[in-house]
Formats: sequence, C-alpha cells, structure tokens
Amino acid sequence: MTSFLFTRRGAEVVAEIARSRTLLAFDFDGTLAPIVAARDEAAIGDETRALLRAAALLYPCAVISGRTRADVAARVRGIPLVAVVGCHGAEAGFGPLDHTLARRVASWRTRLAVALRGSDGIEVEDKRFAIALHYRKAPSWAEAERRALAAALRLEGAAVFPGRAVVNVLPEDAPAKGDAIEALCERLGVRAAVYVGDDRTDENAFRSRVVTVSIAVGDVAGSSAAYRLPDQSHVDELLRALVRARVEQDGLGARWEGVVRAARA
Repeated sequence: MTSFLFTRRGAEVVAEIARSRTLLAFDFDGTLAPIVAARDEAAIGDETRALLRAAALLYPCAVISGRTRADVAARVRGIPLVAVVGCHGAEAGFGPLDHTLARRVASWRTRLAVALRGSDGIEVEDKRFAIALHYRKAPSWAEAERRALAAALRLEGAAVFPGRAVVNVLPEDAPAKGDAIEALCERLGVRAAVYVGDDRTDENAFRSRVVTVSIAVGDVAGSSAAYRLPDQSHVDELLRALVRARVEQDGLGARWEGVVRAARA
C-alpha cells in the first residue's frame, strides 16, 4: 500500500489543510500509539509525541479514543490538545457528562459477567460510559467474538460494535466519535476536520459531515476513509507533513524543523 502523502493529491490535501483553520482529530491505539498485546502498555513513541506537540501548537488537535478519558489523557499528558474524548465519543471532552448513560452501563456489567462466565480469555472492562469485551487472550478469536456478540446483543438499548479483538457495548443514544468531532468543531468555530483512525470503530468519524479529510491507518477492510496510510509507523510522516506545511504557510520556510526540535524539549 502506498501512502497518500507521496502522491500529488496527498501534497495538495496537506496544503489545503495548512491554509485553513481545521481541527485535527486522532484515534489513539493503532494510530498515535502502536497496537500492543497488553493494552495497559500502550504508549506514544517519543518522535510521535514531539510531532503531535508541534502540530497542536499550530492547529487545534484532539484525541478521540475508545479508552476512558482519564486513561488516554494520562498517555497524552503534556501535549496542548483542545480536547480528549473517551469511550468512542460517549465521554465528552468538555462540559457536563450524562450520568444516565453511566447508570445504564452499570446495569449491564453483572449480566455480561454472568453470561460470559467460563468463556476462556474474554475480559469484561467497565469503562463507566461503555463496556469493552476484550478477547485478545482467547484461544479462538472467532469463537470468543461470537460469544461476546451474543451476550451483548441480548442487552436492551445497547449499541454493539466490534473492534480489534474487542466487542464494544455502549448505550444506543450515547454520542459517537462523529458526534464528538461535530461538537468540537462547533465549540471551536471551525468548519472542517481531519480524522485519522485505524479500526472499524472509526467509521462513524470517517463519515461525519464535518470530516473533510478521512485517513485510515493500515488495511481497514471496506473503510469509507478517503485516504490511506500503510501502517501506524507512517503517522509520523503525516504529522511531519502537516507541521511543515503550516510553518511554510506562515512564511517561516525551513524553520519547521526547529518547531519540532523545540517540541522535543
């Protein structure tokens, strides 16, 4: 797979973003951070951190993750983001939270634990505004996903969607990633957003009416994203291109490298 950054259209897209006031929004796992076997060990690499910090000084930037807001906020500490949104959009990056959603999720926790008792390798993670049924450690991913989906689909009023070795369960009326991006654009007074993600759970954001540039990381089968990056390691190239284009747009020429060096400090 060839990165869109190395095409003429890719260069045009980056230049268009740099000329406008556009929100840059990113998923976390598999996008800003590599996928790891133990989810607690996920971390942004030093170069990605420096580049994202530099980008956040030049554009409004947000992270919208399936993790809880507190979890992902701790992993991006020190980066001047305009918002960190958790639970696939259900845990907003600003304003009051809808605690009726949390109460509904709490009512599902015991039911799922009972339904999945004896299912080897399936872990129930309560994220307060969502539940994640992880099966990365299961001996058969196909069987584990089947069991997790069957249990989750019995819950009344639940939106159920699979991700990477996980089945996600949220209240069906909870805000999604696309809703979160639209709310951020309205709050910031921007008309357009870029969204970068790597999973089936990002499709809602790719299809948002305000996302004018949608970028899938890796081979996301059937994705509606307009552009592709070959894998997570190419996210640094995207960030570097965005930083360079904005600095050059501001008339500072080759000084973009100095912006990145300063962000490493």
